[in-house]
Amino acid sequence: MENRMSEVARTGNVGALQKLLQENPLILKDFAMASPYESPLHIATKARQLFFVQEIIKHNPEFARESNQDGFRPMDIASTFGYVEIVTELLRAGPEICRLSGRDGKTALHYAAINGRVLVIYQLLSTCGASIKDVTSLGETALHLAVKFCKFEAFKRLIQWLEQLRMEEMVNRPDRDGNTVLHISVSRKQLESVELLLNSSNIISTSLELNAMNSSGLTAMDIMDIVTEGPSDIQLREVLQSAGALKACNINGISITTSIHQFTTNNNRTNQELLPLQEPSKDWFKYFKFQQQRDSPSDARNTLLVVAALIATVTFQAGVNPPTRFASPAVTPPPPPLGVQPPTHSENEPALIVPLLGAASGNLGSLASSTWFLFLFANTLGLCASLSIIIYLTAGFPFQWELQISIYSMMFAYGSSTADFQPHGGTHFLVFGIASVLPFLSRWLSQWAKKAWRFWKNCSL
Repeated sequence: MENRMSEVARTGNVGALQKLLQENPLILKDFAMASPYESPLHIATKARQLFFVQEIIKHNPEFARESNQDGFRPMDIASTFGYVEIVTELLRAGPEICRLSGRDGKTALHYAAINGRVLVIYQLLSTCGASIKDVTSLGETALHLAVKFCKFEAFKRLIQWLEQLRMEEMVNRPDRDGNTVLHISVSRKQLESVELLLNSSNIISTSLELNAMNSSGLTAMDIMDIVTEGPSDIQLREVLQSAGALKACNINGISITTSIHQFTTNNNRTNQELLPLQEPSKDWFKYFKFQQQRDSPSDARNTLLVVAALIATVTFQAGVNPPTRFASPAVTPPPPPLGVQPPTHSENEPALIVPLLGAASGNLGSLASSTWFLFLFANTLGLCASLSIIIYLTAGFPFQWELQISIYSMMFAYGSSTADFQPHGGTHFLVFGIASVLPFLSRWLSQWAKKAWRFWKNCSL
């Protein structure tokens, strides 16, 4: 019986169904008890058997509300595949069916938006416009899902329905992470969707919260800085800037619910700021210089890490293997080969040559000592400055503890290596210590000075 009913539903044989019902009027209920995983209506819907669906609903309309083992209702299946005629038939069993949530809290409208089924969206919202308010278990509306899955036509129709139903405020509905449709559109780099939201001819644009912040405190412009990877993203940035989009750190005394029409006076000023990006040939140095409005912070961080690692490699190698004139003179020269006599001084050679050579050697030793300390200071300063950049830029990375251990171990190995060269002693370690802590100390001192200044200022008030 179970196999026969499944085959009849798959092929859409209405005559066979009627014959089975004549033999056993309760066969549909018996099938539901014997096979609770999927009803004949689910099977017929997936096979797009419209007349069979009509016959099933006529005898048992409750099948339209039941979920299969995967959490999908017949309406969800029809909306996913775009079977408009079956969606229309299922709605006759009860308009409220379109608002029943299934797997992950998704409704039929959510599945239609995910798959870009424009005609299904029209049929669902024509019958039950309130379904556009429904959200998934992640707090996502149909607009969120249309943008998330890059279904621009579906997103465009949903925006039009918002205007028609007078529900423009839904465009600012955040998901569970506080992201609005604008946040998602920018993160997915969907220029068309952003332009549609910011189009001044739409009613939506006057209700859009342009500088709304998500749960992480980021506006759409902050997200733009994160996702910007190349020149192709500049146009999207220009669209946001021309509309008056701001970063969270720049919103001082400005309400984050301020709508777009309050920023239209800034368009001319914003366009003037973008001129260097449009005409780089006038000033190449300014064009290639880091620009916060254009360049991604992640790209700048990666570049700094590469440069810092290169400097650290060069300076470490120079400290371990310094120039030969700084090598220790303690090494005795090898003996001459057998049969070769070392050179001797002539009897007629002036006697003053020895003290003169001694004096010259003393002067050269003093000069070499000073040069060594300058070399040690500059090389150590470069190494520690580059390592401090790496430490600051990798803050929050995985395996942070192991990374810092390796960095400080390398500094210790470097210091031990330089101690083997002449001259060494107290002055050597003093120069090495000052050069090592100076990069860290300069930043810490400036921070402490600012804190002390704020503390003193607050006390004086």
